Amino acid sequence: MLRPTYKIQIGSETFESGLRSPVISVKVNLDMDIPADSFEIIFGEGNKSFKIAEGDDVSIQLGYEGSLEDVITGVVDNVEPGLAEIRVTGLNYVVKLLALRADQLYESQSAGGIVSDLANKAGVSTGDISDGLGFAMYVIDNNKNAYEHICELAEKCGFDVYMTNESKLLFKEYEREQPHILEYGKDVIQADLQEEKSSVVGVVVQGESPSSFKGADTSHWLTKRQVEGMAGSGARLLIQDPTVRDKDTAEKVAKARMDALARLVSGTVKIVGKTEVKLGDTIEIRGMKNSKMNGEFQVRSVEHYLGKTTGFTTVIGWRK
Repeated sequence: MLRPTYKIQIGSETFESGLRSPVISVKVNLDMDIPADSFEIIFGEGNKSFKIAEGDDVSIQLGYEGSLEDVITGVVDNVEPGLAEIRVTGLNYVVKLLALRADQLYESQSAGGIVSDLANKAGVSTGDISDGLGFAMYVIDNNKNAYEHICELAEKCGFDVYMTNESKLLFKEYEREQPHILEYGKDVIQADLQEEKSSVVGVVVQGESPSSFKGADTSHWLTKRQVEGMAGSGARLLIQDPTVRDKDTAEKVAKARMDALARLVSGTVKIVGKTEVKLGDTIEIRGMKNSKMNGEFQVRSVEHYLGKTTGFTTVIGWRK
């Protein structure tokens, strides 16, 4: 039987599995729908743990004996000393984007180009950054932080935005990959399902004029004719977006928002610890009594927990 192990680097100190390790538990939360991924480490008494300070760089690896994988890198946000324990919490490097506020006008840039520039300004490394929509003109202002602006761009494009375990920012559309197979009675410890109902079956996006008639690369707005894109039918959600300046872009934004509204089935599955499962991956659940819980799903969140008394578990949040 494989034994769960860990390796934690905090500042200049290293903590590894073993009888003398002061680490009591490690919890890592990764979530596409929460701005920054987080971690919590509980330490018992130990000389090295008392040296931990806010701002220390952190790298956490989890896995089994002989096989460790990076699950998060980031920085210590808070150190709470207790009578017999020390609680250390922190966040990944999305905090750099949360801290950045800028005023910037972009001309003839893709959404991906804007994201890459903001990441560069924040000192954040990037991975797969897709182009997405093109904009004749796009304004970034300091009323929102860089991460909020990036999320708005992702919503317009129908993309996901998140950071990998190795601190690379991704901005791209979900693509099915070879799924991780999770079987009831073998891998699955616990599972649940959430279903939502929406009265909205269509989306209308109205933007600025007039580039739907002059071309997407124009930068003047003189025509009174309205820029509008639609997706779906029936009861429609109206979205007014001044960054949309041509009909083609309006239709693409409408479709992206309609696709997002149509995703009404989600759930969680708790399994024996599995660090191979990452945000954006594909899982396939088999053998569940409720047929809606079987099939292929996108991984939206991952929570790893490793404790001396509870062992190593992973909770995966998925969406159809």
